Amino acid sequence: MARSGIRYEEVQNAAETLLGRGLNPTIQRVRELLGTGSNTTISEHLRNWQQQMATAPRAVLPPAMPETVATAVDTFWKTAVQHAETAFEAHRLAAEQAVAAAEQARDEAAAEQARWQTAARELQQELDSSRVSARSLADRLLVEQERRASAELAVQAAEQRIQAAAETVAQIRAETTARVGRLETTLEQLHTDMEQRLTEAQQRFELERQHGEASEARWLALLDQARSEQRAERQSFATERQDWTRQETLWREQREAQQRENGALNAALQANVTAARERQDVLMAELAQIRAQLQESEAKYLENVRETEGLRGELRGAQEERKRLQQQLDAWSTATKRATTTGTSARKRQPD
Repeated sequence: MARSGIRYEEVQNAAETLLGRGLNPTIQRVRELLGTGSNTTISEHLRNWQQQMATAPRAVLPPAMPETVATAVDTFWKTAVQHAETAFEAHRLAAEQAVAAAEQARDEAAAEQARWQTAARELQQELDSSRVSARSLADRLLVEQERRASAELAVQAAEQRIQAAAETVAQIRAETTARVGRLETTLEQLHTDMEQRLTEAQQRFELERQHGEASEARWLALLDQARSEQRAERQSFATERQDWTRQETLWREQREAQQRENGALNAALQANVTAARERQDVLMAELAQIRAQLQESEAKYLENVRETEGLRGELRGAQEERKRLQQQLDAWSTATKRATTTGTSARKRQPD
C-alpha cells in the first residue's frame, strides 16, 4: 500500500512533464522534480501510470496527417513506451532492492537500537544501583563517622576519668601516707607512753614493794627487839603488849592498804594496757580500711585503663571500617563513572 503524502496525480504530472522535456520518467527524476516522496510510493504510482499508458486508447490523429507521419509517430510512441517500461522495470527492481536493503538496514538498526536501549537500561539500572549503594555507603560512612566521634568523645571522657582517678588515687595515696604516718606516729607515741607508764608503774610497784619489805624488815626487827626486850622486861612488856598489838594491827592494815593500792595500781595499769591495745586495734582496723579503699581505687583505676583500651580498640576498628567503606565508595564511584561514560558512548553511537 502506497504511503500517504504523494498523490498519483502529482506523480502522473511529473512523469508527463519529464516526457515533455524528452527525459525518461525515472523514480529519482520524479522525486527530484517533486522535491519529496518516498521511492516506494513513487514506484507504485509510476507503475500504475505506465499500465494506464499501455492500456490507454491511441490518440486519433487528424485526418490531414499523412500516413507516414502517423506511422512514424506510432513507431516512436511504441519505442518510447517500450524504453520507458524497460527503464521503469530496471528502476523498479533497483528501487525494490534499495527498499529491501533499506528495510533490512532499518530492521538491523532497530535491532541495534533495541540492543543499545537494553544496554542503556541495564547501565541505567547499574547506575541507579550504584547510586543507591553509594548513598548507602555514604550513610554508613556518616554513621561510622558519628560512631568514631562518639568513640573519641568516650575515649576523651575515659581519659579524663582516668586522669581524675589517677589524681584521686594520688591524693588518696598522699592522704593515706600522711594518715598512716600520723597513725604510726600516734601508735609509736602511745606505745612509748604505755611503756613509760608501765615502767613508771613497775618502778612505783618496785619502790612500794621495797618499801613494804623494808617496813616489814624494820617491823620484824622491832618485833625481835621487842621480844628480846620482852624477855628482859616481862613486866613492862605486859603493860605494853596492847600497844604492840595495836601497832601490829596498824602495820597489817597499812600493809593490806599498801597491797590494795598496789592491786589498784596494777588494775589501772592493766586497764591502760587494755585501752592502749584496743586503741591499737581500732587504728589497725582503720589502717586496713584505708588499705582496702586504696586497693579499691587501684582496681577502679585498672578497670578504667582496661575500658580505655577497649574503647581505643573499638576506635581502631571503626577507623579500619571507615577506611574499608571509603575504599568501597571509591570503587563504586569509579564503576559509576565508567558506567556513565559507557552509557554516553553508547548513546552517541546509537543511530537516529
